[in-house]
Amino acid sequence: MILGQCPYCKGNVISKKITAQGKKIKLYSCENAKKEYDESDTYVYTADSTCRFRIYSNALLRWNKRSISEYEVKKLLQDGQTVVRLHGRKGTKEYFKYAIPHEEYGVSILWDEEVNEESL
Repeated sequence: MILGQCPYCKGNVISKKITAQGKKIKLYSCENAKKEYDESDTYVYTADSTCRFRIYSNALLRWNKRSISEYEVKKLLQDGQTVVRLHGRKGTKEYFKYAIPHEEYGVSILWDEEVNEESL
């Protein structure tokens, strides 16, 4: 499924289901960001890969957000940012932050920016 245009190379960002470390997750990646296993069983970019934009759906797991949805990725690609709901360590505190595309990590949180009430 095509979710939008890559913010870096304008290729299509597609969604696919993969298994990583024994867990089934979704991978949102640019069609030009191709990876494969090499001789040493390391997952590396191919020689014809021209982009590195990839977002794993569990990228925000450390902030107790189980998954980034396809809707959130579409909004991120369309608007250049999206609002995500994160949780404190104990899961009791809830807060909202902006997420933006990041070339190396796929997505980055703007910790210093406060989310407007209209954005929710």
